[in-house]
Parts: sequence; structure tokens; C-alpha cells
Amino acid sequence: MPNFKPNPLLSKRIPTAFWRWGIFLHLMFFLILVSGCSTGPTAKHCTDNVLVAYSAQEDSLGINEFLALSSAKQESRRVQSSIWMDRFSDSATSSSRIQALGNAAGLAPDNPRVWLQLAHHWRWLGDYLKTVSSLDAAAEAIRNHNSEVHSWGKKEMRRRMALARAWMHYDRGEWRQGLDWARAARRIAPGDAAMRLIYGLLAGHSSMRSEARQMADDFHRLDVGDSDVNWILASYRISTKQYRQAFNLVMDLNPNKEHQAECWREMGEIAEYLGEWSRAGRWYEESAHALPFRETSCITMVRSSRMKPGSKKTRQKVWLAFDKYYVTGSYSAYTSLAFKHFQMAKDSQTRDFWAGQVVNAAGTLLRKGVDKPWTYRARGLVFAYGGKTDRSIRDLRRASELLAEVGRRDMKIESTLGHLLLKKKNHTAALKHLQLAVEIDPDKAAIWQDLGLAHVMSERPAEAEKSFSRALELNPNLVTSWYNRGLLHLHRKQYSLAVADLQEAARLAPDNQEVIDLYQKTKVLAR
Repeated sequence: MPNFKPNPLLSKRIPTAFWRWGIFLHLMFFLILVSGCSTGPTAKHCTDNVLVAYSAQEDSLGINEFLALSSAKQESRRVQSSIWMDRFSDSATSSSRIQALGNAAGLAPDNPRVWLQLAHHWRWLGDYLKTVSSLDAAAEAIRNHNSEVHSWGKKEMRRRMALARAWMHYDRGEWRQGLDWARAARRIAPGDAAMRLIYGLLAGHSSMRSEARQMADDFHRLDVGDSDVNWILASYRISTKQYRQAFNLVMDLNPNKEHQAECWREMGEIAEYLGEWSRAGRWYEESAHALPFRETSCITMVRSSRMKPGSKKTRQKVWLAFDKYYVTGSYSAYTSLAFKHFQMAKDSQTRDFWAGQVVNAAGTLLRKGVDKPWTYRARGLVFAYGGKTDRSIRDLRRASELLAEVGRRDMKIESTLGHLLLKKKNHTAALKHLQLAVEIDPDKAAIWQDLGLAHVMSERPAEAEKSFSRALELNPNLVTSWYNRGLLHLHRKQYSLAVADLQEAARLAPDNQEVIDLYQKTKVLAR
């Protein structure tokens, strides 16, 4: 049928709205943590993050503008900044601490200590972009370091910067990137215990057994207890999927104070790998109790199903900042929660925000090797929504392959794959997935419509007509099916049938001039 061209514009189902990842993540730099919320059962509900105004008397400056000031003016601003840092140390609430840090940074942006403190807060509030921007500002301050002004030496600041970046990448499962920063810390301070811990953990997760073992042996020689040693050894076991051995290593751990929250969290993840649901929940609770905050304003705990479908007992706890950002708990539960918010969003702005959260969280989850088919599925569907067709196809294909390995199929994966492949004009591959989709659920009209288009592109008119007819049985308001079935009749010179179908298409799409014109021409042919 060389003259037959289905109208692809009438077959779109997935929106192609303007795509901006994490639209809320580019708000002004300072967030207020509204006091009164806690992880306890009587916590008030914190609905959103609120902008806090910069309240220092002097204007906030970037580091280049600050360094262009006179020495006297710089010194005056540093004095004011130090006052705000004292307020930060004395503040009891998170809101006042964040505001104090923001004012101190705006007054004297050449002070790396302030930026590193901000990075520490944003890291634990789950805001990756603000963590990165704080660390970048700290790096700029270190490059312009004035040893006569700041008490920390340049070497010490570089060490702290490297450790902060290493821990940030550790949180996100970016083992190799984190290891590069841990190596930088090792070059700066080869005997540092803090370096040994993060270096050992990242080496372990990177399956670098000898380097992880070396760090663990160093802790043994220092006689500092077994918690960090076993934690490092468990990280290597996780990387080799020896989850039971990892569980046995950490089962009786009492983590060291400075990184208790991270250790308890990873222990919870190990328990999740093994389906030890109640144990995972208890260890996640310990992680929440060990969070490095004086009080937990705007941090709330929720229970959510995990990415992999399961019974009620598999639901896990996750702690959120501002009801949005991951703090601690089950990353699988958070990714699932973010995906549900994405699906239920009432407006495009909210949907875009949760789309960004799903993509970021899914990346971390996949790097950690958790619930892969369902995580690929969620990320692939979000990519489809954002018009990122190639990325969506890659993720959904991987999800389909992984589920097929365990004898499972998912209608949403197969139907979306088929639809996207149609858009790419790969009708042969589309047919396979669409046929699978209608086998899984034969009562979805939109899938039959896509299947009809795939048959048309494969020059199988009889099968195409059957598919369009089935689509219209299920949903008589599908303009595309009326239009394309009318084209099929027209190509066969079945003019009366073509007129009937195109008349219905014109009625349903009165503003589509292409449909109207073809209907009028077909009426002439019929006469």
C-alpha cells in the first residue's frame, strides 16, 4: 500500500511538554526549616519548604565582588559574618541555623567553613543540587584562601572538602567518583582515620577487595573497635552480592558516633536485600535517631511500598524533609513514593518536580543494584513523559528483559515500548511489544490503536482493520482509529465505509482541517 500514510499526529498519547528536571530544585539558595516537626508520632506536618529572606544588614556578595572590596570593608563584613556564625552555633532550631549560615556566607563568601557547613546540612536534607553548589562555593573559597584571615590551613580545608565530596557520592551510590575524592583525601592526609573509613567503604563497594581489606586492617592496628572494620568488610560483600555474609558482619554492630546514621542506613539496606523486613525497619529507625541535627524540623516518617511489588509486610520506612526530599530509610520505598507522586500529580509543575526526584532516586537505586526491573520501569516511564524517547526505550527494554528472565511481563512496559518504537518508525519491533501488551490486557483501546498503526506500517491491512475495530469497540471516541480505518477503506475503494468512518472522525475532531478535507474528498469519490 504505497499511498497509505497513517496520521502520526493523531496517534500521540504521551505528552511532549517542555522538560525541566527538578523544577523546584533551582529555587533561591536558602530554605527555612519550619520548626515544630519531628520524627515522633506527635510531629506536625510540614507541607513545603519556604524561602527565607537574607537578613544581614550588608548585601550578599559573590566571592569575586567580595574580594574586590577594600581590606577595611572586607574585615568589617568578616566581623559581621563571625557574629552570624556564633548565632549559628547557639541556635536551637534548624530555621535559625540555616538563616545564620546563609547570612554568614553572603557577608564573607571567602570563608570555606561556612560553605562546608551548608553542604553538610543540604546533604542530610536530601538536596543534592544545593549540596553541590555549597561544595563548589567552598572550593572557590579555598582557591582564594587567605591564611592570615582564616584559622584553618589550606591543607585542612582541602582534606575536609575531599571527604565531604566522597561522602556525597557514597550516598548516591557513585562509588568510583567518591573513590577519586577519597584518594585525594588520602594524598592530603594519609594517616587520617576519617579518610580510612570512607576510602574503605568506597573501595569495598567498588569490588576492590585488597584496598578495602587494607583500610580494615589499618583500623585493626589502631585498635579502634570492630564497627568500622566490619562495615568496610560488609561493603565488599555487598558488591559481590554476598548479602548473607554482609548481614552476619553487621548484625551485632554498634556503629561509631560520627557516622552512625550512614552505618545504620546501610545495615537496613542489607536487611532489605535479604527480605529481613522488620530488621530493616528497626535499623532505619536507628539511622533516623542518629541524624546530625539538634532537632528534626520538617522531617517526617512515612511508610511506603517498595519498587518491587510485594505484600504489606514488605513496606518500609522512609524519612523525608519538607515531605519531598529523601533523608534516610529505604531508598526503594522513597523511589516508589516519588513515582506515585509523579503519577498522581495534578499539574505539570508538580509532575516535573517528582519526575526529577524519580530519575535521581532511580539512578541511585540502580547503582546499588536494588529492584532493577521495576526501577528501570519507573525511570523509563518518566523519560517517556519528558519526551526523552531514546532513554525511555533503553530503560523499558532493560526492564522488559529482566522481567522476562523471571517469567513476568508488564502491560505498561510493553505498551509504552510499542508506542515509542512506533514514533521512531521501528514498526517491526513495535509489533512484538504491542502484541504482548494486548495479550496481557486485551481491554485497553489505546494499545489496539497502536497495534493497528503497526500493522499498517507492516503492510498488513486486514490485521490493521481488526485492531482499529477492536479499539473502537472499547472506546468509540478514538479519532485516530476512525481516521485510519477510514483510510484503509478508502485505499480499498470501499467509499461508503470510508465516508462513515471519516465522518465520525470529523465529528470528533471538528478543528482538524486534515480530517475535514479528507472527509469532503471521500464524499465526492463516493458519489
